Amino acid sequence: MRKLWSLLLIGALIVSVFGAGCIGTGTTTNTGTGTVTSSTPTQQTGGQVRGNTDQIQMAVDENGSIQLANLKAYVDSIPAGQLTEEEKEGLLYMVEEEKLAHDVYVKLYEKWNLQIFNNIAQAETTHVNSVRLLLEKYNLTDPTQNEGIGEFQNQHIQELYNQLIEQGMKSEVDALKVGALIEETDIIDIQKYIDMTDKVDIITVYENLIEGSKNHLRAFVGQLEKMGVNYTPQVLSEDEFYAILNSPMETGQGAGGGTTPTAPSTPTIPNATDETGTVNTGDIQNYVDSVPTGQLTQEEIDGLLYMVEEEKLAHDVYVTLYEKWNLQIFNNIAQSETTHVEAVRTLLQKYNLTDPTANEPVGVFTNPDLQALYNQLIEQGSKSVIDALKVGALIEETDIIDLQERIDQTDKLDIIAVYENLMKGSRNHLRSFVKTLESYGVTYEPQLLSQDEYNSIIGSALETGGNGNGKGP
Repeated sequence: MRKLWSLLLIGALIVSVFGAGCIGTGTTTNTGTGTVTSSTPTQQTGGQVRGNTDQIQMAVDENGSIQLANLKAYVDSIPAGQLTEEEKEGLLYMVEEEKLAHDVYVKLYEKWNLQIFNNIAQAETTHVNSVRLLLEKYNLTDPTQNEGIGEFQNQHIQELYNQLIEQGMKSEVDALKVGALIEETDIIDIQKYIDMTDKVDIITVYENLIEGSKNHLRAFVGQLEKMGVNYTPQVLSEDEFYAILNSPMETGQGAGGGTTPTAPSTPTIPNATDETGTVNTGDIQNYVDSVPTGQLTQEEIDGLLYMVEEEKLAHDVYVTLYEKWNLQIFNNIAQSETTHVEAVRTLLQKYNLTDPTANEPVGVFTNPDLQALYNQLIEQGSKSVIDALKVGALIEETDIIDLQERIDQTDKLDIIAVYENLMKGSRNHLRSFVKTLESYGVTYEPQLLSQDEYNSIIGSALETGGNGNGKGP
Protein backbone atom coordinates (compact mmCIF):
# COMPACT_ATOMS: atom_id res chain seq x y z
CA MET A 1 0.00 0.00 0.00
CA ARG A 2 2.97 2.35 0.23
CA LYS A 3 2.83 3.08 -3.50
CA LEU A 4 -0.94 3.55 -3.31
CA TRP A 5 -0.48 5.84 -0.31
CA SER A 6 1.97 7.99 -2.27
CA LEU A 7 -0.35 8.04 -5.28
CA LEU A 8 -3.33 9.24 -3.29
CA LEU A 9 -1.27 11.82 -1.58
CA ILE A 10 -0.25 13.32 -4.89
CA GLY A 11 -4.01 13.17 -6.30
CA ALA A 12 11.27 -19.87 -41.81
CA LEU A 13 13.38 -17.02 -40.01
CA ILE A 14 16.89 -15.65 -39.57
CA VAL A 15 17.81 -18.22 -36.99
CA SER A 16 21.44 -17.11 -36.98
CA VAL A 17 20.44 -14.35 -34.57
CA PHE A 18 19.58 -17.02 -32.04
CA GLY A 19 23.06 -18.35 -32.55
CA ALA A 20 24.49 -15.06 -31.29
CA GLY A 21 23.48 -16.17 -27.83
CA CYS A 22 24.73 -19.70 -28.29
CA ILE A 23 28.28 -20.25 -27.21
CA GLY A 24 29.93 -23.54 -28.13
CA THR A 25 30.22 -25.90 -31.06
CA GLY A 26 27.85 -28.34 -32.62
CA THR A 27 26.43 -29.84 -35.76
CA THR A 28 24.75 -27.94 -38.56
CA THR A 29 21.17 -28.27 -39.70
CA ASN A 30 19.71 -26.87 -42.91
CA THR A 31 16.46 -25.05 -42.13
CA GLY A 32 15.56 -24.13 -45.68
CA THR A 33 16.56 -20.52 -45.10
CA GLY A 34 20.19 -21.01 -44.15
CA THR A 35 22.56 -23.13 -42.14
CA VAL A 36 22.54 -22.80 -38.36
CA THR A 37 24.55 -24.26 -35.54
CA SER A 38 22.92 -26.88 -33.34
CA SER A 39 24.28 -27.86 -29.99
CA THR A 40 25.73 -31.16 -28.99
CA PRO A 41 26.10 -31.04 -25.22
CA THR A 42 29.70 -30.93 -24.02
CA GLN A 43 30.00 -33.45 -21.25
CA GLN A 44 33.35 -32.36 -19.86
CA THR A 45 34.91 -28.97 -19.30
CA GLY A 46 38.31 -28.77 -17.68
CA GLY A 47 38.01 -32.38 -16.59
CA GLN A 48 34.79 -31.74 -14.66
CA VAL A 49 31.52 -33.24 -15.82
CA ARG A 50 28.94 -30.48 -16.19
CA GLY A 51 25.32 -30.32 -17.13
CA ASN A 52 24.49 -33.71 -15.65
CA THR A 53 22.38 -33.52 -12.52
CA ASP A 54 20.08 -35.79 -10.59
CA GLN A 55 17.61 -35.26 -7.78
CA ILE A 56 17.60 -31.50 -8.27
CA GLN A 57 14.45 -29.59 -7.38
CA MET A 58 12.13 -30.01 -10.35
CA ALA A 59 9.23 -27.58 -10.12
CA VAL A 60 7.65 -27.75 -13.60
CA ASP A 61 4.08 -28.78 -14.31
CA GLU A 62 2.69 -30.19 -17.55
CA ASN A 63 1.86 -26.67 -18.76
CA GLY A 64 5.54 -25.76 -18.58
CA SER A 65 4.95 -23.39 -15.65
CA ILE A 66 7.50 -23.31 -12.85
CA GLN A 67 6.50 -23.30 -9.18
CA LEU A 68 8.53 -20.29 -8.12
CA ALA A 69 8.16 -20.72 -4.38
CA ASN A 70 9.64 -24.21 -4.44
CA LEU A 71 12.39 -23.17 -6.83
CA LYS A 72 13.27 -20.11 -4.75
CA ALA A 73 13.50 -22.18 -1.58
CA TYR A 74 15.90 -24.56 -3.29
CA VAL A 75 18.01 -21.83 -4.92
CA ASP A 76 18.30 -20.01 -1.59
CA SER A 77 19.43 -23.22 0.10
CA ILE A 78 22.54 -23.38 -2.12
CA PRO A 79 25.49 -21.17 -1.03
CA ALA A 80 26.31 -18.43 -3.53
CA GLY A 81 29.59 -19.03 -5.37
CA GLN A 82 31.80 -16.76 -7.45
CA LEU A 83 30.40 -16.46 -10.97
CA THR A 84 32.60 -16.66 -14.05
CA GLU A 85 32.09 -14.16 -16.88
CA GLU A 86 30.53 -16.97 -18.93
CA GLU A 87 28.01 -17.66 -16.18
CA LYS A 88 27.12 -13.97 -15.85
CA GLU A 89 26.70 -13.57 -19.60
CA GLY A 90 24.55 -16.69 -19.67
CA LEU A 91 22.16 -15.42 -17.01
CA LEU A 92 21.82 -12.00 -18.63
CA TYR A 93 21.21 -13.53 -22.03
CA MET A 94 18.73 -16.13 -20.83
CA VAL A 95 16.51 -13.70 -18.93
CA GLU A 96 16.11 -11.73 -22.17
CA GLU A 97 15.60 -14.87 -24.26
CA GLU A 98 12.85 -16.02 -21.91
CA LYS A 99 11.29 -12.55 -22.10
CA LEU A 100 11.45 -12.77 -25.89
CA ALA A 101 9.40 -15.97 -25.77
CA HIS A 102 6.85 -14.34 -23.46
CA ASP A 103 6.57 -11.19 -25.54
CA VAL A 104 6.24 -12.99 -28.88
CA TYR A 105 3.45 -15.17 -27.49
CA VAL A 106 1.60 -12.16 -26.06
CA LYS A 107 1.65 -10.48 -29.47
CA LEU A 108 0.66 -13.61 -31.36
CA TYR A 109 -2.24 -14.15 -28.97
CA GLU A 110 -3.41 -10.59 -29.66
CA LYS A 111 -3.18 -11.28 -33.41
CA TRP A 112 -4.69 -14.77 -33.67
CA ASN A 113 -6.59 -15.24 -30.39
CA LEU A 114 -5.28 -18.81 -30.10
CA GLN A 115 -5.45 -19.82 -26.44
CA ILE A 116 -2.18 -21.75 -26.66
CA PHE A 117 -0.28 -18.47 -26.95
CA ASN A 118 -1.99 -16.98 -23.92
CA ASN A 119 -1.37 -20.12 -21.85
CA ILE A 120 2.30 -20.40 -22.76
CA ALA A 121 2.88 -16.66 -22.33
CA GLN A 122 1.75 -17.07 -18.72
CA ALA A 123 4.11 -19.99 -18.27
CA GLU A 124 6.95 -17.95 -19.76
CA THR A 125 6.37 -15.34 -17.06
CA THR A 126 7.47 -17.96 -14.55
CA HIS A 127 10.51 -18.73 -16.70
CA VAL A 128 11.61 -15.09 -16.66
CA ASN A 129 11.07 -14.90 -12.92
CA SER A 130 13.07 -18.11 -12.43
CA VAL A 131 16.14 -16.52 -14.00
CA ARG A 132 15.49 -13.38 -11.98
CA LEU A 133 15.91 -15.45 -8.81
CA LEU A 134 19.53 -15.94 -9.82
CA LEU A 135 20.04 -12.33 -10.91
CA GLU A 136 18.88 -11.19 -7.49
CA LYS A 137 20.96 -13.78 -5.67
CA TYR A 138 24.15 -12.79 -7.50
CA ASN A 139 23.40 -9.03 -7.54
CA LEU A 140 23.27 -8.77 -11.32
CA THR A 141 21.30 -5.93 -12.89
CA ASP A 142 18.20 -7.29 -14.61
CA PRO A 143 18.21 -6.08 -18.25
CA THR A 144 14.45 -6.76 -18.52
CA GLN A 145 13.24 -4.89 -15.45
CA ASN A 146 12.21 -1.65 -17.16
CA GLU A 147 11.56 -2.92 -20.67
CA GLY A 148 8.11 -3.09 -22.20
CA ILE A 149 6.71 -5.78 -24.47
CA GLY A 150 9.01 -6.18 -27.46
CA GLU A 151 11.85 -4.12 -25.98
CA PHE A 152 15.28 -5.65 -25.36
CA GLN A 153 18.72 -4.39 -24.43
CA ASN A 154 20.48 -7.13 -26.38
CA GLN A 155 20.46 -5.98 -30.00
CA HIS A 156 20.54 -9.51 -31.42
CA ILE A 157 17.45 -10.42 -29.41
CA GLN A 158 15.73 -7.18 -30.45
CA GLU A 159 16.31 -7.97 -34.13
CA LEU A 160 15.18 -11.54 -33.64
CA TYR A 161 11.99 -10.46 -31.89
CA ASN A 162 11.15 -8.19 -34.82
CA GLN A 163 11.72 -11.00 -37.32
CA LEU A 164 9.72 -13.54 -35.34
CA ILE A 165 6.77 -11.17 -35.04
CA GLU A 166 6.89 -10.44 -38.77
CA GLN A 167 6.88 -14.15 -39.57
CA GLY A 168 4.22 -15.00 -37.00
CA MET A 169 1.81 -12.39 -38.33
CA LYS A 170 1.52 -14.16 -41.71
CA SER A 171 -0.83 -16.95 -40.67
CA GLU A 172 -1.84 -19.08 -37.70
CA VAL A 173 0.36 -21.90 -38.96
CA ASP A 174 3.36 -19.57 -39.27
CA ALA A 175 2.67 -18.30 -35.77
CA LEU A 176 2.65 -21.83 -34.32
CA LYS A 177 5.85 -22.66 -36.18
CA VAL A 178 7.44 -19.57 -34.66
CA GLY A 179 6.44 -20.87 -31.22
CA ALA A 180 7.96 -24.28 -31.91
CA LEU A 181 11.18 -22.69 -33.20
CA ILE A 182 11.51 -20.53 -30.09
CA GLU A 183 11.16 -23.59 -27.86
CA GLU A 184 13.67 -25.60 -29.90
CA THR A 185 16.17 -22.80 -29.57
CA ASP A 186 15.57 -22.35 -25.85
CA ILE A 187 16.35 -26.02 -25.31
CA ILE A 188 19.64 -25.72 -27.18
CA ASP A 189 20.72 -22.45 -25.59
CA ILE A 190 19.88 -23.53 -22.07
CA GLN A 191 21.79 -26.79 -22.49
CA LYS A 192 24.85 -24.86 -23.64
CA TYR A 193 24.72 -22.69 -20.56
CA ILE A 194 24.30 -25.75 -18.36
CA ASP A 195 27.46 -27.18 -19.91
CA MET A 196 29.33 -23.99 -18.98
CA THR A 197 28.63 -24.06 -15.23
CA ASP A 198 29.10 -26.21 -12.16
CA LYS A 199 26.83 -24.06 -9.95
CA VAL A 200 24.02 -26.25 -8.67
CA ASP A 201 21.57 -23.36 -8.28
CA ILE A 202 22.12 -22.22 -11.88
CA ILE A 203 21.86 -25.77 -13.21
CA THR A 204 18.63 -26.24 -11.25
CA VAL A 205 16.99 -23.18 -12.80
CA TYR A 206 18.19 -24.08 -16.28
CA GLU A 207 17.03 -27.70 -15.99
CA ASN A 208 13.57 -26.46 -15.02
CA LEU A 209 13.52 -24.10 -17.99
CA ILE A 210 14.45 -26.95 -20.35
CA GLU A 211 11.67 -29.14 -18.97
CA GLY A 212 9.19 -26.30 -19.48
CA SER A 213 10.43 -25.69 -23.04
CA LYS A 214 10.03 -29.38 -23.89
CA ASN A 215 6.40 -29.23 -22.76
CA HIS A 216 5.83 -26.07 -24.78
CA LEU A 217 7.41 -27.62 -27.88
CA ARG A 218 5.13 -30.64 -27.53
CA ALA A 219 2.12 -28.33 -27.23
CA PHE A 220 2.95 -26.29 -30.34
CA VAL A 221 3.65 -29.41 -32.42
CA GLY A 222 0.42 -30.99 -31.17
CA GLN A 223 -1.53 -27.88 -32.18
CA LEU A 224 0.01 -27.93 -35.66
CA GLU A 225 -0.88 -31.60 -36.04
CA LYS A 226 -4.52 -30.76 -35.25
CA MET A 227 -4.36 -28.39 -38.24
CA GLY A 228 -2.97 -31.17 -40.44
CA VAL A 229 0.57 -29.76 -40.42
CA ASN A 230 3.61 -31.95 -39.75
CA TYR A 231 6.29 -29.84 -38.08
CA THR A 232 9.91 -30.49 -39.05
CA PRO A 233 12.58 -29.48 -36.51
CA GLN A 234 14.49 -26.38 -37.56
CA VAL A 235 17.29 -26.33 -34.99
CA LEU A 236 17.24 -29.55 -32.99
CA SER A 237 18.52 -32.72 -34.61
CA GLU A 238 15.78 -35.14 -35.61
CA ASP A 239 16.94 -37.58 -32.94
CA GLU A 240 16.68 -34.92 -30.21
CA PHE A 241 13.36 -33.65 -31.55
CA TYR A 242 11.63 -37.02 -31.73
CA ALA A 243 13.07 -38.11 -28.40
CA ILE A 244 11.19 -35.15 -26.88
CA LEU A 245 7.96 -35.68 -28.81
CA ASN A 246 7.84 -39.39 -28.07
CA SER A 247 8.20 -38.92 -24.32
CA PRO A 248 5.42 -37.80 -21.95
CA MET A 249 4.94 -34.30 -20.58
CA GLU A 250 7.48 -33.36 -17.92
CA THR A 251 5.90 -33.09 -14.47
CA GLY A 252 8.91 -32.51 -12.24
CA GLN A 253 10.34 -36.02 -12.18
CA GLY A 254 14.08 -35.28 -11.93
CA ALA A 255 16.61 -34.75 -14.69
CA GLY A 256 20.00 -35.90 -15.83
CA GLY A 257 22.22 -38.49 -14.18
CA GLY A 258 24.60 -36.99 -11.63
CA THR A 259 24.70 -36.83 -7.84
CA THR A 260 23.64 -33.31 -6.94
CA PRO A 261 21.99 -33.23 -3.49
CA THR A 262 18.35 -32.27 -3.24
CA ALA A 263 16.76 -29.68 -0.98
CA PRO A 264 14.75 -30.99 1.97
CA SER A 265 11.43 -32.47 0.94
CA THR A 266 8.44 -30.19 1.62
CA PRO A 267 4.71 -30.58 0.98
CA THR A 268 3.43 -29.18 -2.30
CA ILE A 269 2.09 -25.66 -1.90
CA PRO A 270 -1.71 -25.90 -2.15
CA ASN A 271 -3.68 -24.19 -4.89
CA ALA A 272 -6.42 -23.14 -2.52
CA THR A 273 -7.99 -20.19 -4.35
CA ASP A 274 -11.10 -20.45 -6.52
CA GLU A 275 -12.26 -18.30 -9.42
CA THR A 276 -14.05 -15.87 -7.08
CA GLY A 277 -10.76 -15.20 -5.32
CA THR A 278 -11.91 -17.01 -2.19
CA VAL A 279 -9.23 -18.94 -0.29
CA ASN A 280 -9.97 -22.37 1.15
CA THR A 281 -8.72 -21.63 4.65
CA GLY A 282 -8.96 -25.28 5.68
CA ASP A 283 -6.45 -26.29 3.00
CA ILE A 284 -4.23 -23.35 3.92
CA GLN A 285 -4.37 -24.24 7.62
CA ASN A 286 -3.38 -27.84 6.90
CA TYR A 287 -0.43 -26.75 4.78
CA VAL A 288 0.76 -24.12 7.24
CA ASP A 289 0.63 -26.67 10.05
CA SER A 290 2.65 -29.16 7.96
CA VAL A 291 5.61 -26.81 7.49
CA PRO A 292 8.12 -26.62 10.37
CA THR A 293 8.09 -23.35 12.31
CA GLY A 294 11.15 -21.24 11.57
CA GLN A 295 12.61 -18.12 13.15
CA LEU A 296 11.01 -15.03 11.62
CA THR A 297 13.04 -12.00 10.66
CA GLN A 298 11.76 -8.58 11.65
CA GLU A 299 10.95 -7.96 7.99
CA GLU A 300 8.78 -11.08 7.91
CA ILE A 301 7.03 -10.07 11.13
CA ASP A 302 6.37 -6.57 9.85
CA GLY A 303 5.07 -8.03 6.60
CA LEU A 304 2.54 -10.30 8.29
CA LEU A 305 1.25 -7.55 10.57
CA TYR A 306 0.91 -5.16 7.67
CA MET A 307 -0.71 -7.64 5.28
CA VAL A 308 -3.43 -8.71 7.72
CA GLU A 309 -4.47 -5.06 8.04
CA GLU A 310 -4.17 -4.46 4.29
CA GLU A 311 -6.48 -7.41 3.62
CA LYS A 312 -8.88 -6.05 6.25
CA LEU A 313 -8.75 -2.65 4.54
CA ALA A 314 -9.87 -4.27 1.26
CA HIS A 315 -12.71 -6.05 3.07
CA ASP A 316 -13.84 -2.96 4.93
CA VAL A 317 -13.77 -0.70 1.88
CA TYR A 318 -15.88 -3.17 -0.08
CA VAL A 319 -18.38 -3.58 2.76
CA THR A 320 -18.81 0.20 2.97
CA LEU A 321 -19.06 0.66 -0.80
CA TYR A 322 -21.67 -2.11 -0.99
CA GLU A 323 -23.74 -0.25 1.59
CA LYS A 324 -23.36 2.93 -0.49
CA TRP A 325 -24.02 1.60 -4.01
CA ASN A 326 -25.68 -1.81 -3.49
CA LEU A 327 -23.52 -3.37 -6.23
CA GLN A 328 -23.28 -7.13 -5.71
CA ILE A 329 -19.63 -7.24 -6.77
CA PHE A 330 -18.64 -5.41 -3.59
CA ASN A 331 -20.56 -7.83 -1.40
CA ASN A 332 -19.10 -10.86 -3.19
CA ILE A 333 -15.51 -9.68 -3.00
CA ALA A 334 -15.90 -8.49 0.59
CA GLN A 335 -16.84 -12.06 1.54
CA SER A 336 -13.82 -13.32 -0.36
CA GLU A 337 -11.56 -10.84 1.45
CA THR A 338 -12.73 -12.32 4.75
CA THR A 339 -10.92 -15.53 3.75
CA HIS A 340 -7.84 -13.48 2.87
CA VAL A 341 -7.74 -12.01 6.37
CA GLU A 342 -8.22 -15.47 7.86
CA ALA A 343 -5.41 -16.90 5.74
CA VAL A 344 -2.93 -14.38 7.16
CA ARG A 345 -4.28 -15.03 10.66
CA THR A 346 -3.22 -18.68 10.36
CA LEU A 347 0.36 -17.42 10.23
CA LEU A 348 -0.09 -14.92 13.06
CA GLN A 349 -1.36 -17.74 15.26
CA LYS A 350 1.42 -20.11 14.24
CA TYR A 351 4.14 -17.58 15.03
CA ASN A 352 2.42 -16.21 18.18
CA LEU A 353 2.03 -12.69 16.80
CA THR A 354 -0.64 -10.38 18.19
CA ASP A 355 -3.33 -9.81 15.58
CA PRO A 356 -3.77 -6.03 15.07
CA THR A 357 -7.21 -6.62 13.53
CA ALA A 358 -8.58 -8.83 16.31
CA ASN A 359 -10.85 -6.30 18.01
CA GLU A 360 -11.18 -3.66 15.33
CA PRO A 361 -14.57 -2.99 13.68
CA VAL A 362 -15.09 -2.04 10.04
CA GLY A 363 -13.05 1.01 9.11
CA VAL A 364 -10.79 1.00 12.17
CA PHE A 365 -7.07 0.18 11.88
CA THR A 366 -4.06 0.07 14.19
CA ASN A 367 -1.69 1.25 11.47
CA PRO A 368 -2.22 5.03 11.10
CA ASP A 369 -1.20 5.04 7.43
CA LEU A 370 -3.80 2.41 6.62
CA GLN A 371 -6.38 4.31 8.66
CA ALA A 372 -5.76 7.49 6.66
CA LEU A 373 -5.75 5.51 3.41
CA TYR A 374 -9.05 3.84 4.25
CA ASN A 375 -10.63 7.24 4.85
CA GLN A 376 -9.40 8.56 1.50
CA LEU A 377 -10.50 5.48 -0.43
CA ILE A 378 -13.99 5.70 1.04
CA GLU A 379 -14.16 9.40 0.18
CA GLN A 380 -13.12 8.66 -3.40
CA GLY A 381 -15.38 5.63 -3.77
CA SER A 382 -18.41 7.51 -2.49
CA LYS A 383 -18.37 9.95 -5.43
CA SER A 384 -19.91 7.64 -8.01
CA VAL A 385 -20.33 3.98 -8.94
CA ILE A 386 -17.48 4.31 -11.46
CA ASP A 387 -15.18 5.85 -8.85
CA ALA A 388 -16.08 3.05 -6.44
CA LEU A 389 -15.20 0.35 -8.99
CA LYS A 390 -11.92 2.12 -9.79
CA VAL A 391 -11.11 2.17 -6.07
CA GLY A 392 -11.67 -1.59 -6.02
CA ALA A 393 -9.36 -2.14 -8.98
CA LEU A 394 -6.71 0.10 -7.43
CA ILE A 395 -6.81 -1.81 -4.14
CA GLU A 396 -6.30 -5.10 -5.98
CA GLU A 397 -3.41 -3.71 -8.03
CA THR A 398 -1.75 -2.62 -4.82
CA ASP A 399 -2.35 -5.94 -3.09
CA ILE A 400 -0.60 -7.73 -5.96
CA ILE A 401 2.43 -5.44 -5.72
CA ASP A 402 2.65 -5.59 -1.93
CA LEU A 403 2.25 -9.35 -1.80
CA GLN A 404 5.00 -9.86 -4.35
CA GLU A 405 7.26 -7.57 -2.34
CA ARG A 406 6.59 -9.63 0.79
CA ILE A 407 7.21 -12.90 -1.09
CA ASP A 408 10.58 -11.55 -2.17
CA GLN A 409 11.46 -10.86 1.48
CA THR A 410 10.95 -14.40 2.79
CA ASP A 411 12.13 -17.96 2.31
CA LYS A 412 9.45 -19.45 4.59
CA LEU A 413 7.30 -21.82 2.52
CA ASP A 414 4.25 -21.40 4.77
CA ILE A 415 4.35 -17.62 4.34
CA ILE A 416 4.97 -17.91 0.60
CA ALA A 417 2.03 -20.33 0.28
CA VAL A 418 -0.36 -17.90 1.94
CA TYR A 419 0.88 -14.91 -0.04
CA GLU A 420 0.78 -16.80 -3.36
CA ASN A 421 -2.85 -17.75 -2.76
CA LEU A 422 -3.75 -14.18 -1.76
CA MET A 423 -2.11 -12.91 -4.93
CA LYS A 424 -4.15 -15.28 -7.07
CA GLY A 425 -7.27 -14.03 -5.35
CA SER A 426 -6.28 -10.41 -5.98
CA ARG A 427 -5.69 -11.09 -9.66
CA ASN A 428 -9.17 -12.62 -9.93
CA HIS A 429 -10.67 -9.64 -8.08
CA LEU A 430 -8.87 -7.20 -10.38
CA ARG A 431 -10.25 -9.02 -13.43
CA SER A 432 -13.76 -8.78 -11.94
CA PHE A 433 -13.57 -5.05 -11.26
CA VAL A 434 -12.17 -4.33 -14.72
CA LYS A 435 -14.86 -6.44 -16.37
CA THR A 436 -17.60 -4.65 -14.42
CA LEU A 437 -16.18 -1.27 -15.45
CA GLU A 438 -16.22 -2.45 -19.06
CA SER A 439 -19.94 -3.23 -18.68
CA TYR A 440 -20.35 0.48 -17.87
CA GLY A 441 -18.39 1.42 -21.00
CA VAL A 442 -15.28 2.37 -19.00
CA THR A 443 -11.79 1.21 -19.94
CA TYR A 444 -9.68 0.94 -16.79
CA GLU A 445 -6.07 2.09 -16.96
CA PRO A 446 -3.63 0.57 -14.45
CA GLN A 447 -2.51 3.02 -11.78
CA LEU A 448 0.31 1.06 -10.17
CA LEU A 449 1.05 -2.09 -12.14
CA SER A 450 3.09 -1.72 -15.31
CA GLN A 451 1.08 -1.92 -18.50
CA ASP A 452 2.73 -5.27 -19.30
CA GLU A 453 1.92 -6.77 -15.90
CA TYR A 454 -1.64 -5.49 -16.10
CA ASN A 455 -2.19 -6.76 -19.65
CA SER A 456 -0.78 -10.16 -18.70
CA ILE A 457 -3.32 -10.46 -15.86
CA ILE A 458 -6.34 -9.12 -17.71
CA GLY A 459 -5.50 -11.12 -20.83
CA SER A 460 -5.52 -14.41 -18.93
CA ALA A 461 -8.40 -16.44 -17.55
CA LEU A 462 -9.65 -16.50 -13.97
CA GLU A 463 -7.39 -18.68 -11.84
CA THR A 464 -8.83 -21.80 -10.31
CA GLY A 465 -5.65 -23.37 -9.02
CA GLY A 466 -2.23 -24.10 -10.57
CA ASN A 467 1.15 -22.54 -10.09
CA GLY A 468 1.48 -19.12 -8.45
CA ASN A 469 3.36 -16.48 -10.46
CA GLY A 470 5.83 -13.79 -9.52
CA LYS A 471 6.23 -10.57 -11.19
CA GLY A 472 5.69 -10.71 -14.75
CA PRO A 473 8.16 -9.45 -17.22
